[in-house]
Amino acid sequence: MNICSLVIGFREILLNSINHKQYEESNPIQISIYDDKIYVWNDGKFPEELASKNLFEKHYSKPYNPLIAQTFFKAGFIESWGRGFEKIKMECEKSNTPLPEIEIQSSGVMVKCNPSKIYMDLLGEMKGKNVQINVHKNVQIKDYEKLTKIEIKILDAILEDSQIIQSNIAKRINTTPKTVQRGIATLKEKGIIERVGSNKKGYWNIINK
Repeated sequence: MNICSLVIGFREILLNSINHKQYEESNPIQISIYDDKIYVWNDGKFPEELASKNLFEKHYSKPYNPLIAQTFFKAGFIESWGRGFEKIKMECEKSNTPLPEIEIQSSGVMVKCNPSKIYMDLLGEMKGKNVQINVHKNVQIKDYEKLTKIEIKILDAILEDSQIIQSNIAKRINTTPKTVQRGIATLKEKGIIERVGSNKKGYWNIINK
């Protein structure tokens, strides 16, 4: 597995996030790291004419922040505008790693970086058993074992998507909005989560204990 290629590919994802972020919004670029995936969410505006195209093929560039992109170009961080996804594809091929999954949302862009088979095999060997991923292992929460099943499911949904709203949590975990409302209330009372910003533009913050 070519570690250098993976680092270069992830570096391009971060550079894209910085260049295309909507800095007029207060939401930071968010990165969630798990054993078997990495999420990068950016409160960025994506050109509508590019949304339906294959971003990993050659395409023109329309940076949301041209001055920042120009600065990065002059500093040597990027070779040319519009080559970011092309370079990510090239580095993934070098390391035999799946291409990242890109979800363009009205509130921003979510990139999911998937692991290679070699990595998962190595991870399985390290554990000495079949790989079972628990997303909460990377979040140190006091008295986690005391959470109810519904609280854990809600926490799972929030860890997957920090901007998710309550109605969508209910759909994702197949329960009623009132159940989710009660679960979120108890998670807030326990000091585990908080809502930053508005329901529409805000996001959930996990408070590590």
